[in-house]
Amino acid sequence: MNPASAARGATPLPSRIDRLRIRHLRLLDLVARNGSLTAAGEVLHLSQPAVTKMLQELELAFGCKLIERTTRGGRLSLAGERALERLRVVLGAIDAAGEALLARPEVPLVRLGMLPLVGVDVLPRAVARLRAQGSLPRLAVREHSVAGLAAMLSAGELDCIVGRLQQDDAGQLKAGARITRLRDEYLAVVCAPGHPLAGRRGIALADLHEGPWILPPLGTHTRDVFEQPFLDSGQLPPVPHIESASFHSNLAMTAAGDFLTVAPATALAHYQAMSMVREVRLRVPFASGHLVFITPAAIESPPAVDQLREALVAVTAQDGGLPPAPVRRR
Repeated sequence: MNPASAARGATPLPSRIDRLRIRHLRLLDLVARNGSLTAAGEVLHLSQPAVTKMLQELELAFGCKLIERTTRGGRLSLAGERALERLRVVLGAIDAAGEALLARPEVPLVRLGMLPLVGVDVLPRAVARLRAQGSLPRLAVREHSVAGLAAMLSAGELDCIVGRLQQDDAGQLKAGARITRLRDEYLAVVCAPGHPLAGRRGIALADLHEGPWILPPLGTHTRDVFEQPFLDSGQLPPVPHIESASFHSNLAMTAAGDFLTVAPATALAHYQAMSMVREVRLRVPFASGHLVFITPAAIESPPAVDQLREALVAVTAQDGGLPPAPVRRR
């Protein structure tokens, strides 16, 4: 019987899985990335017969067909895709172990992904707390969008992420992640202290069209949250004069001129405390989300990740200087 055919009806055996090597696990990832067994073999420096044999061993171990042959080479079956979702976390953990032991192996390494806003206030205080306790790990920090961070976490490239999520985002992540809520986080419209809108209350959406605006790029989480109220009310969102993904740059440019911009409460509080900017008091505030700490559900978090979580929970619980979330007015 053909081994691949036998694999379709086989039951996974622990003894077969125990015989697998890291190369077996990387094979699925390489086929998914390169689209063929031949290309995967070239990356692994293996001949075509050796790669075919490796695939047969992999399918026998898991008891199902993992790769489907196509005219262009090969693609993962549905079972292969589900297996790869789990295996990428394992491969990421193996890579992380190598990185952690490469330099200063006595100090644990945490690969942290975060939205840029977290570096303004929350992370510095958590780092200071851990350093005072003598338990600060080495941190490899990556900044990205919400979608980018979630993808890196799923691929095993990060140990944890800190970011702002809407309810819909949290629902999509729950199945494969542990989510710790840190605090509420809302989006504010910001202007310079001397701007005409700075001293007014109950600003309507229609009043915001005057601009000029500095906004994050299209497709980003913040831009979507900003534009939705305009679309819901039948208005076209303002067209930005400047597009920039950096909250820091946007707030600095707003403070220096007559621009309007949007920023999370965390970033607003930092610049408002220095009297650089003011919040525009809207009649109906933008939707709020949550600042959260996320780890993969598939593996147990290392102690250093748990300590970082505890520090973040502690510092956000102490927050009293942030602007309170605005109240919706009818």
